[in-house]
Amino acid sequence: MRWGWSGRNGDKPMVLTGSVLVPGWLRAVTQGVATHWAHATRTVAAALAALWIAYSLQLEMPFSAAITVMLVAHPVHGMVLSKSLNRLFGTLVGALVSVLLMALFAQTPEMFMLGLSLWMGACTFASTLLRNFQSYGTVLAGYTVVLIALPGIEAPQTLFTLVANRVSDVTVGIVCSGLVAALFTSRSAERALRHKLKGVMLDLVDSVARALRDPRDDGRSPGAIRQRLGSEIVALDSLVEFAAIESAEIAPIRDRLRISLAAMLGVIAAGASAEEAVHRLPRDPSGRLAEPGLARTITDALGLLGELETTLGHPPGPARGKELTALERRLHSLTARIEAELDPSRLADLVTRDRLAEVLDELRTALMGMILLEGGPAHPTESPGPLRRRRFGQHLDWRSATINGARATLATWIAGAVWILTAWPYGWMMVMMVVPNAGLLAMRDHPERDSVEFIKGCLLAALLAWISLLYLLPLFDSFAGLALVLGPILFCAVVLSVTPATAFIGVGLMVFYLTLLTPTNPMVYNPSLFLNSALPTLGGAVVSMLVYRIVLPNDQRGHVRAIVRVIRRDILDLLTREVTPDAWETRMHDRMVRMIGRMRAAEMTHAELIRGG
Repeated sequence: MRWGWSGRNGDKPMVLTGSVLVPGWLRAVTQGVATHWAHATRTVAAALAALWIAYSLQLEMPFSAAITVMLVAHPVHGMVLSKSLNRLFGTLVGALVSVLLMALFAQTPEMFMLGLSLWMGACTFASTLLRNFQSYGTVLAGYTVVLIALPGIEAPQTLFTLVANRVSDVTVGIVCSGLVAALFTSRSAERALRHKLKGVMLDLVDSVARALRDPRDDGRSPGAIRQRLGSEIVALDSLVEFAAIESAEIAPIRDRLRISLAAMLGVIAAGASAEEAVHRLPRDPSGRLAEPGLARTITDALGLLGELETTLGHPPGPARGKELTALERRLHSLTARIEAELDPSRLADLVTRDRLAEVLDELRTALMGMILLEGGPAHPTESPGPLRRRRFGQHLDWRSATINGARATLATWIAGAVWILTAWPYGWMMVMMVVPNAGLLAMRDHPERDSVEFIKGCLLAALLAWISLLYLLPLFDSFAGLALVLGPILFCAVVLSVTPATAFIGVGLMVFYLTLLTPTNPMVYNPSLFLNSALPTLGGAVVSMLVYRIVLPNDQRGHVRAIVRVIRRDILDLLTREVTPDAWETRMHDRMVRMIGRMRAAEMTHAELIRGG
């Protein structure tokens, strides 16, 4: 018996672990759990370190440093860095706006809330148009004003102290999170980028080869492959950004990699057009193309695609880089030969050769990304034109941005009005809950459902914080004892937050457990203060849920119709007016990916709409 032996059990892969045969699916689950647990362990260690440092520096709210660690934590190192930088930027901008609003409206809370609601709406509007963690940093700049200014609304003279404390807490949390990520996580974004880029290139080459073959040779249509590839390529754009932040090798070539991604989307569109042209060509009874010259050209292209597919399967390194560079040159030569053989007198032949030349040229530009990752030349051929003219365009969803901004403005103003009119002493804590949720949940496909999960997490946080405050923490008088109480609960919260089905329960637990417990030095055991904090916090979570059901509720079908209208408008503009097609194609793919996501959220099944796109 040997460790690591693998075998087969029917159609299910088996692996021998110790002396027990484990099904492959169970091994996958076990590996996923191990990954989550390792991430949770790193996150909790960084959070406790941040809390200890904040205690040592005698910061006013040391638990905020630990919360910052929990919020920027991610298994991918590049994402930790990206989110941390954007969180720091958003905090600094929010701090400046806090000082401005307090300076203008310290004696008029109504005007302060009006200014805050307009600022929060503007930040939510902008965050909807942005991508990745730039969106997070922008909405954070909005609700940071609430976190800084509202606790000092009755004592404006303490504002600068609050600003200093907030920036200090966030900075300590970011430094601890970044240090732990640098020491105990690998450059996983770069590794994932290399792996996924290779997989996409292999699928692209395979889809082009299928498009050029006789349709009777392969019963499978490449249409479904193209739809999947479009989503994967759009997702790769974000991965390039995270890898560039993580790796000094990726940062200098980030823009050229994005150009290659744009060309990959061009391969999808050109491949569909080439497939249609090839399949309309006249053939003899045996299925061979009637025009021998064109048949020879397609055969040469298929042979080159086969070599490219084989080379992409080779191990990475300088040898593969040289092979890919040579194949890129051959693609360039074949494209030039096809264009030189264009014959305007034969329409079918002209159209097919033109489409074939286009798809090979796009494939050549897409291949340059792989060459750059292998350390090859930036311009493998003497014709770098595609690298200068291509850009990765993205869809700007103005409709969603307007709705989200208006909702955040109204929610902030309504919550502030309720607080002011009722003169509730702890009403500002309810506002502190509603305002961030109005911005953060706006990015979700199902904010009304996620807000319910968030309430569950807040309830669980309140219960565990109550038990910790009254029964557990009084047993200890050292930081080690505090860590012993906090550690297991925070660990479970992180595991819940990285599990899709319980993500918002985990977020609510890990943020509001520490917020409600408020571990300070020395510790204050005040049940009435705890209840006065817990009730407005839970009330704010409930109000957040109502906001997404009453104030401009989410209309996924309306978003789908809006995207379709934009696509039709741009197609008409392309046909009737002179439009620069710089990023037109990639922007259309991005719209299709967003439209499909909206359709799934709305449980729409319009296959014809997707095929048309």
